[in-house]
Amino acid sequence: MEQSREKKNAKSFLRLDSVKTKLIAIMLTVATIPLAVAIIISSISSTNKAKLDAQNTLASKASFLQAELHSTILNTQSALKTLAASPSTIEFLKNGGANASEVKIHMLNTNKCFDDDNTIVLSNKAGMMVLRSDDAKFVDISDRNYFQSAMSGKPYVSEIVVSAATNSRNLCVAVPVYDTDGKTVIGCLHRSYALNNFHTLLANNVAEGFLIDNQGTLAAHSQYEIAADAEPVSFAQSPYMTSGKDSDTYISSATGTKAYVSYIKEPLSGYTMCVAQNYKEVVSQARQSAMMIILVGAVLLVIVLIISIVMANGFTKPILAVDATLSALATGHFNRVEVYTERKDEFGDMVRNSNSVIEKLEAIVGHIKTSSNVVSESSEELSVMANQISATTETVAEAVQEIAAGASDQALSVQKSAENAGRITDAIVNVQNSTTDLNTLATQMKEASETSSSSLASFQEASQVMATKIEEISEKIAATQSAVAEINQRVEGITGIAAQTNLLSLNASIEAARAGDAGRGFSVVADEIRTLADDSKNLANEIHNVMTTLLTQSEEAVNAATEIIEDNKAQQASLAETLNSVQGMIEDIEKTVEGVAAISEETTTCVDSNKEVSDAMSSLSAISEENAASTETTGASVEELSATVTTLAGSASNLKDVAEKLNEEIAFFQI
Repeated sequence: MEQSREKKNAKSFLRLDSVKTKLIAIMLTVATIPLAVAIIISSISSTNKAKLDAQNTLASKASFLQAELHSTILNTQSALKTLAASPSTIEFLKNGGANASEVKIHMLNTNKCFDDDNTIVLSNKAGMMVLRSDDAKFVDISDRNYFQSAMSGKPYVSEIVVSAATNSRNLCVAVPVYDTDGKTVIGCLHRSYALNNFHTLLANNVAEGFLIDNQGTLAAHSQYEIAADAEPVSFAQSPYMTSGKDSDTYISSATGTKAYVSYIKEPLSGYTMCVAQNYKEVVSQARQSAMMIILVGAVLLVIVLIISIVMANGFTKPILAVDATLSALATGHFNRVEVYTERKDEFGDMVRNSNSVIEKLEAIVGHIKTSSNVVSESSEELSVMANQISATTETVAEAVQEIAAGASDQALSVQKSAENAGRITDAIVNVQNSTTDLNTLATQMKEASETSSSSLASFQEASQVMATKIEEISEKIAATQSAVAEINQRVEGITGIAAQTNLLSLNASIEAARAGDAGRGFSVVADEIRTLADDSKNLANEIHNVMTTLLTQSEEAVNAATEIIEDNKAQQASLAETLNSVQGMIEDIEKTVEGVAAISEETTTCVDSNKEVSDAMSSLSAISEENAASTETTGASVEELSATVTTLAGSASNLKDVAEKLNEEIAFFQI
């Protein structure tokens, strides 16, 4: 039954409409919804925070790199302005190369302050270079924007410039050189800055960063150096060139890969410092955090599932146990819940109350079943008795009618009986005489039976003596059989000796043959010994055969003696039974003699009683006439009793039917 309950529990676990499944589902739902909401919120907040952190980090890096660029340009402008305001520089532009060496020394000292290999160039107002710190070839820069801007009196940072002298990509910071009046521009002083230096700056600080000049052309990139003859890459349509904002962070897909780009413009040059980071990298950490939260949530869900199953089992097992008990009760079996009775919660109360109800119901049904059996038996007995009474009353009624009809004839019969009583008296006297003769004959039979009993006892003793003798003969034959067996063993020993003697004579013959004429006499003796050994062996074989035959016959004699003993035992048993039968017959004869004597005495009594009966017959005739009148009244009463008993029989039959139906219904309960 426990296995069937476990199967039922397993099936109920799979049912969607079971309480256990619903409890587990509810508990999982209660745990899953907040957990899912927390995971979603945490994932969204982690992603948003990662995005915000990435934007802040990118903006911070872009700001840092822009500050480095701004510092470089500002320092360069300041150094160039100082060099442009130097009297030697002004004098050199106005009067020629008298103090060129002094100006060049100032240029070299300025370059030392920057600690790089960039070049400072001094040009006249016609745009022709007049002095270089690197002594390279002079070229005309009159068409360059930075020269034109400087000549207009404004410091300027150029777009990307490919130097014809050094064949490198540069930006130029140019400042005007004023005459001593501070108003008249007499030349231009500019310093070239190799853009590959910005590549180094970017590569040392960010994984992906780039510098865009004021025309929207890619100036430097953190991941690679740009050759002087490389095709210019334009970002003129990018948000940092078209939005009008000095700084911002946005999502770009310009390269085919989604990425965050943070930019900030350098105010002196109009260059834009950009720092980028792959969007997947930005959200990967958030996804890792979300996956960790999901993993923890999954573990928590498993724990909740286990707790749910345990709690659901704790809730449903008592219910299933009570359900199994009720199912058994529905089939008529009173099965109590043997477990969960010690629980202190409502389920324990439910189990104990269920057991209490079953115990009370079992007691009630037991009492009803016992009572129904008693009612059934009593109704059956009552029905039988009522039928018997009904039949008896009918018979009595008929008998009363017959008595009433024959009462008048009784008087005549009584008179005739009185006459016949005299004849009976004579017959009884004759019987008394016959019993006397029978008593004498029974006495003679008793004496003959005693004689037969004595003869049988003597025959039994003789049979026992014969059995003893046969057993002694069997023991003798068995002893003879043992002796024959021992003789047979001795004969076998003689046969062995004959074989050894024959072997010895054969060895002797061999030795005599080896000895030649000297051993001839010994050879004759050996032949005689061999002949004697052969005769001994033959004789031993004959004795062995005789002994074998004798042993076989002795075994047959022992078996025959055994059979005789068994037959004698059976004969003794038969004699004992016969003797017991004779003894019983003697006892029966003695009882017969006693009975005949008693009959003789009773016949005497009958003679005396018959005389009294004859006298009573006369009185009985008068009484019979009175009974005739009484029987008519009794007949009427018996008819009324018969009708009452018939009604009682019908009620008893109905009660029997009710009891049988009650028994059939109670039989449903197995107690």
